[in-house]
Amino acid sequence: MQREVTRRQVLKRALAGAAALGALGHAPAGEGNLVAKVAEPVAAAIPWYRRLLVGIEVGPTGANRQDPAFMARATGKDIVDHLRLARAEYGVVFMKDMEFAYYHSKAARQCPGLGGRDLLRECLDEAKKHGLPIVAYCQVQYDTSTWNAHPEWRMKDHEGKDIGGRLCFNSGYLEYIKEVAAEMMAYEIAGFHIDMLDFGFSLPCGCFCDTCRSEFRKRFGSDMPKGITWDEAWDRLLRFRCDSNTRFCRELQAFIRSRRPEISVDFNYHGYPPFSWHPGQLPVQHAANGDFVTAEGLPWVFGHNNPSLLALFMAGARPGGPVQGVTSRSVFDYHDFTVRPTAEMTWEVLTYLAHGAQCTIVDKANYDGTLDRVAYQRMGEVFAEAQAKREYLGHRALPEVGLFFSSRSRDWYGRENPAKYMAPFWGAHRALVQAHLPMGVICDEGLTLARLGEFPIVYLASTAIVSDKEAAMFDEYVAGGGNLLVTGVSGLYDRMGRLQANNTLAKLLGVEVVKCHLDHSDNYVRLPGTLAGGEGAFLLAGVPADWPILTWGPVVACKAAGAQGLGELLVAHRTPDNPWSWRMSPKEVVGPAVFFHRCGKGTVIYVPCTVDAAFVGDYRVPEHRNLIANLVRRLNPSPPVVVEAPRHVEIVVTRDAARQRTLVHLLGFSAPATFAAGNFTEGRRVLPPQMEEPIAYSARIRMNRPFSKVRAVGPASTVARDGNVVRLQTAAIHEVVVLDE
Repeated sequence: MQREVTRRQVLKRALAGAAALGALGHAPAGEGNLVAKVAEPVAAAIPWYRRLLVGIEVGPTGANRQDPAFMARATGKDIVDHLRLARAEYGVVFMKDMEFAYYHSKAARQCPGLGGRDLLRECLDEAKKHGLPIVAYCQVQYDTSTWNAHPEWRMKDHEGKDIGGRLCFNSGYLEYIKEVAAEMMAYEIAGFHIDMLDFGFSLPCGCFCDTCRSEFRKRFGSDMPKGITWDEAWDRLLRFRCDSNTRFCRELQAFIRSRRPEISVDFNYHGYPPFSWHPGQLPVQHAANGDFVTAEGLPWVFGHNNPSLLALFMAGARPGGPVQGVTSRSVFDYHDFTVRPTAEMTWEVLTYLAHGAQCTIVDKANYDGTLDRVAYQRMGEVFAEAQAKREYLGHRALPEVGLFFSSRSRDWYGRENPAKYMAPFWGAHRALVQAHLPMGVICDEGLTLARLGEFPIVYLASTAIVSDKEAAMFDEYVAGGGNLLVTGVSGLYDRMGRLQANNTLAKLLGVEVVKCHLDHSDNYVRLPGTLAGGEGAFLLAGVPADWPILTWGPVVACKAAGAQGLGELLVAHRTPDNPWSWRMSPKEVVGPAVFFHRCGKGTVIYVPCTVDAAFVGDYRVPEHRNLIANLVRRLNPSPPVVVEAPRHVEIVVTRDAARQRTLVHLLGFSAPATFAAGNFTEGRRVLPPQMEEPIAYSARIRMNRPFSKVRAVGPASTVARDGNVVRLQTAAIHEVVVLDE
């Protein structure tokens, strides 16, 4: 697939074209800033999603068929005034939700609270005065009004029962949504946000209706399975679901293109972790739908690691393409009337932007349609900082590690327990962030050697299923000088998720499997103090010698078959009559803990346990992260930039090629200790902490390439240079250190 260009690259090309026009004299003589004046209409012709950074989505709170007060006080002027108060560069406004249309519609019932007013017309009339793009929100799944009116379009589970609120992608519902879209295209909207393209997020999920069964039989020449069978028939069904979803999206987009080609189309994306096979989306296939890929980060659901991981994942699923992260102004969910602290929203928005993504904040209007002024004032402070830093955003990332994501392992190894595969992936990301190791994401769909070659290190975090084709590609990557870090059960399962006798990666890892210890998770790694005097000494940085580290998860006992083994892998005591028999202390060594294997010009390191998964588990310890960091630095000892900073600081390194400078983004999340709102019967329930203020810290940046001068963007931050080392003192939530070449 041809790589897409970034928003900044498009703008750069447009400005270069404008400069050329100025140089050729295509403007009146005597104009002041000729390039800027010529560039302005050129830049305006670039799609909004490629040139704007931040925006707000405004929607109602629920939907009420009876109460005339619902949304009665919503007006286009109020919405646009608040968007401007917040310095939003675009607005996404609900126009078709689960019950109502908020414009003059013949296809859908108009919200009675509006009293016949056309909210879309009002928004557009006000927005036009300020050059503010308005995107129309259109809901697909959970479309209750259509579900009630058209039982023939309902999704069915495998027993033939209706699935509440969900409509079949292969039904006449597509034509209905086209009708809704056609109505809104009569207005001067900038685009559509099509929400909720899923088959369900847990069981029951669809669709097994008669139409789907008939289409499946036409395509595959066999009947649909009657339930979850995890066999070849189920494999075909998963493919059919994904393709049905994609067909719906692409036909809808083609319809919109045929009427209004300038209008953008995006679809809410659920191909990223923690979503598994249930929604019916694949990471790469469904990231390609629409003009850009957009998904919800939401720390109150997924934790504070997720804005970083989501931005990286979307960029990996659609390399070079525009991506958008979405968050909320609220503390607990979309529909509570709280407002997060400005500092916390600043951290999240700037995290997306530093990773090259656009960011939308969702606001739910009050029940009557009015808006919370405090929320928009706080969002305005956040957006002002983002806009002031525009020139430092959207540049090419310089990652050290490519974190490999296997959708096949997600679906066929994870199956009904997706965390079995997701946890190592999450843990790897978390460890790399805390170790200040810049990374990107590589997806298995359409994998190429060129994509692998973009990274000095490729990290397979317990990638259970590795195809022969992928294994050959990894082999070629390493032979050419690439480095591979592999953990856990990588390569041990066949394409159907069954444990196989031979590891697909065995030759590359340089090991022979002796025994897979898969039934117990209380397993340990120990690094003997004798390593201190030899080539394995680097393993002990931040890891106590001779101490067994609990690495919760399966282990694979191996012996060297070309690789060099170091350290010890231990299993625990096993006893049936102890109440803690599932979580025991270490008993015996079953094999080495780390294997090193030189292959051609590259190196492979294999850790036959899930040290990464352990780092996001219930028994996490810093040593999990430290061991991973030690292995990465061994594989890539001299990256362009090395950063030492507190653990709460994330690092993003990019290069501004036009200005010939390296940009080091530092993002600090700091918050008081959180509260566990649970008891012994409910278990532990811990909400993410709230960040109210930044904290001062120092960082050390070592450049392994020449640079002429350095500065910090923040006015209160200071930098001092000593040779190739820069010391930073800052209290900024987001700081950018600029190193000119």
